[in-house]
Amino acid sequence: MRAVRFYAPKDVRLMDVPTPEPRPGDVVCRVARAGICGTDYSIYSGEASFIGMVRFPMTPGHEWSGIVESVGSDVKGLQPGDRVVGDTAVSCGMCYECLMGQYNHCKELRAVGTVLTWDGGWAEYILMPARHMFRLPDGVSFDNGALVEPVATGLLSLMLTDMQIGDTVLVQGTGPIGIAAAKLAKLHGASKVIITGRKDYKLDLSLTMGIDNAINVTREPLGETVRALVGAHGVDRVIEASGSTELFKESIGLTRPGGVMSVVAFYDKPLAEFNIDSLVFGDVTIKPVPGSLGMFKPVLRLMESGMLDMSSIITHRCTLEQAAEALKEMKTNNDTKIKIMIEMEA
Repeated sequence: MRAVRFYAPKDVRLMDVPTPEPRPGDVVCRVARAGICGTDYSIYSGEASFIGMVRFPMTPGHEWSGIVESVGSDVKGLQPGDRVVGDTAVSCGMCYECLMGQYNHCKELRAVGTVLTWDGGWAEYILMPARHMFRLPDGVSFDNGALVEPVATGLLSLMLTDMQIGDTVLVQGTGPIGIAAAKLAKLHGASKVIITGRKDYKLDLSLTMGIDNAINVTREPLGETVRALVGAHGVDRVIEASGSTELFKESIGLTRPGGVMSVVAFYDKPLAEFNIDSLVFGDVTIKPVPGSLGMFKPVLRLMESGMLDMSSIITHRCTLEQAAEALKEMKTNNDTKIKIMIEMEA
């Protein structure tokens, strides 16, 4: 089969590799869609803070959807022809944490296409344990299926803030996770959702999805504009999905006393000159977002119900043969790029 392989930062190759065969508890899936993520780019560029934990060579691609091609002898509940999506990490399935249902804390956890790497979906086929698979409901497209992972990460970032009906929410960042988190905050009953970014196209698209206010931080003073919208006390919940250390620091001052901020972005540089007293005196709780594990089912149910369609954030498409070039050019002409989707025959 054909697969895109990372051999090292800046070393990307499209090549022929053996097609995987399922072991007793595994499934092999034919990939239909695979997203290109900012995390993929940071591994390619070598800028990822976790680059030392990536096992090269490897196949990237933790956002994908496809069709079950074959199943192992012990697999129950899945069969060839089923439309599916898969978790972003693979656990051992046998340790205490896994047996207690906390498989995101498994000490043998391998992330799909990223850290301690399990080969991902930038390939014609992907091998996954059946326990990490989810059936794609009828009526949910492969496009939306491949977006379940960033949306699920956005959902976890929202749930960790303990948002209540009627709360005000500030989302920093107009990438797929930020837009998804803002949309989900409205579905969850937020009275006002504000999203910030640097590109008008992305902000305008966010408004078409029901988000209340959009702030271009290159033109508008963030603190003054937010307080004009919600009051001097600040917002109830903040989701920091921008990856900007400056916006991270400013977010703390915009969170009301007793409020909660979740942090979902990766940061390419350390936080410098941070006044920790602003966190202490502000009584702000910060929650890190460790990915999307456990959030696939509610996202799939929302998509199945028709309440959640994220396909409009797919702004560019490419083939598997074009994936390496699309990755290299990900940061160019970025004004209108939100999600690049690798499209394969389904």
